[in-house]
Amino acid sequence: MEKEKRDFFLLQRKIFKTRGFEFQYRPGFLKRRFAVRLRARGVTSYRDYAKILDKDPSEYNSLFDALTINITQFFRDPSVYEAFDKQVLPALISTKRRVNRKIIRIWSAGCASGEEPYSIAILLNKVLKERIKNFVVSVWATDIDKDSLAIAKAGIYTHKSLTEVDRNYSSKYFVYTKGKYIVKEDIKRIVRFNRHNFITEEPYTNFDVIFCRNVTIYLTREMQKKLLETFHKCLNKNGYLIIGRSESLLTKGDLFCLVNPEEHIFMKV
Repeated sequence: MEKEKRDFFLLQRKIFKTRGFEFQYRPGFLKRRFAVRLRARGVTSYRDYAKILDKDPSEYNSLFDALTINITQFFRDPSVYEAFDKQVLPALISTKRRVNRKIIRIWSAGCASGEEPYSIAILLNKVLKERIKNFVVSVWATDIDKDSLAIAKAGIYTHKSLTEVDRNYSSKYFVYTKGKYIVKEDIKRIVRFNRHNFITEEPYTNFDVIFCRNVTIYLTREMQKKLLETFHKCLNKNGYLIIGRSESLLTKGDLFCLVNPEEHIFMKV
């Protein structure tokens, strides 16, 4: 058991030294993800898997794919987007108009293949309508998975990704051709995709809303706490943080207050 524990640690250190990937996941989650790749490569020990990484560097890509959970759809968990549509956006736009500020910046942290940031952009377009020309609107979408980002930038999806999309939305915001749904250019222009690790890299700042859904459940409590402090710094005054409905992020009263307990929407204090 001690040998396995040591090899588990050495494998993590090797990956960090070779590829700069610093693991902040819970040990149980990390072991399950490693196990997927060990089975796929037909080995049973962390030491043997480390040898595979030496012989076949392309295995790093498969490993990182296994470590990033990319289950997503447009408007996944519709009630969350309804709250964003009916509660968050009207309050945000009202505040912008009151203080005469025209920049609206939203961050989709851990955007996977792009369904979340495009969903946000669609709602911005829907709520603002013609007024969108009066604002400088952008959705910053980041992920560490370059393959998922390539899919996101292309903006081409199958019906499976649109099962929660209202028919009026699918006809208004997508072009349907040859069995595929292509995001229209006026929505694409709102979204900016970048490869970025918000855990280990310098974070972006000056956001009005941060979506970070179904990510923190894989992180240690210590990392959750650190991430909460980071997001607090990244948000503008009275900015919103939206996390997954199944997540119980550590929430300090001096950093955030809960404004929608059902949908896990917080406001920066």
